[in-house]
Amino acid sequence: MPTAPAPFDELFRSALRGVPPRRLEPGECQSEAGHRCTLCAASSIDYAQEAALKDRLLQEFWRTSGSPIALDTLIHSPRGRGYRTVTKRKVFHGRDSVQIGLIDPSERGLRPFEALRCAIEPPEHAVIYATVRREIGRPPMGPLAEQLNYVIVKGTERELTVILNVREVGTRLIRAANDLSKLLSRACRSIVATFVYQEESGGRYYLGSRPSRPPHALRKLFGKSDIALSVAGVKLLYGPLSFSQVNHSILKQMIDTVAALLKPSTGRTLYDLYCGYGMFALCLARHFRSVVGAERYADSIEAARENAARLKIRNVRFVRQDITAESLPKTVQNLHPDDAVLLDPPRGGTGEGVIECVAAHRPALALHIFCNIDLIPSDRKRWEDNGYRLARAVPLDMFPGTPDVEMILLFERR
Repeated sequence: MPTAPAPFDELFRSALRGVPPRRLEPGECQSEAGHRCTLCAASSIDYAQEAALKDRLLQEFWRTSGSPIALDTLIHSPRGRGYRTVTKRKVFHGRDSVQIGLIDPSERGLRPFEALRCAIEPPEHAVIYATVRREIGRPPMGPLAEQLNYVIVKGTERELTVILNVREVGTRLIRAANDLSKLLSRACRSIVATFVYQEESGGRYYLGSRPSRPPHALRKLFGKSDIALSVAGVKLLYGPLSFSQVNHSILKQMIDTVAALLKPSTGRTLYDLYCGYGMFALCLARHFRSVVGAERYADSIEAARENAARLKIRNVRFVRQDITAESLPKTVQNLHPDDAVLLDPPRGGTGEGVIECVAAHRPALALHIFCNIDLIPSDRKRWEDNGYRLARAVPLDMFPGTPDVEMILLFERR
């Protein structure tokens, strides 16, 4: 069985402790009181140093995992700072005040930390959060402040969508949210839409975790209904609640890498599991005879179907379903031994029996993408135990400033 290496985030944070903190610009990675943010590496080192450090640590991590092959060199992010296209702030309700902020793990009680300008976020996001922080304590905003869970910003470098996650919606709250939306639009001209999203649980998932949501859960206050993303020459649209990648600058390199590893063939079908709004399926469709995408979230699968129709890509089919050992056999029942499977699961990884179900259908290739690389040793063994060998491993720095790394593993049928 593969050796379990030390968790990569421990390696990364331990290495950072020996690095002298870099000099910060005014307001960067610090609070109004001048306290330095400790949430990510951006306050400690510049990106060139960080990428070199990550590459060295990844090689160490890989060696101790007992992998039978060498690890490729880390693909650096074209933008190492200011790259995040999805950001959020949690709302903290005190007895006499409302605060919004990041959660600093070094603080007991998970108190908020509000950096005036986060180095891994675009400057426009800082303007939005500063405006919310300034306005949310005013009496007219009371109905909104009482119910607010998160403030979320999504979009691209040019167009931003703001989502106000609230527990309950009422007439007074909508009025206050509309007033805040107008103030935000004046402060940041890049805002093209504002939404109120009702999430009663107020849990840790800032866009909820339900696979389907009632129609009234999302209310548009103004602007565009969808977020637009152009990647690898393909324009994709998706709803504000769909999962979306946080680093657009590296997506073309990621898609090019996936396309090369999958050994495209017009005689081969690609099965894209956890397909989201169809980014891989639609960008790669021209390389394959056909593509089948599967996804559990209703809004994402609807966006995938609409993207395919708008782009007139006719060799793709999208099905909505949970990716489980029980439901998957129906989706892959026509899988041929020459076909390929792409798995891009969430951070928690694939469910029990999913890898085994895919392997039982004997696809020629299986491309497994990890955003939690600590799962790799155990999942690699699952593939090996079911007749596959690891042929290539490519790391991408999808999340600069953090210990997280995206890893693409290619498995070939033995």
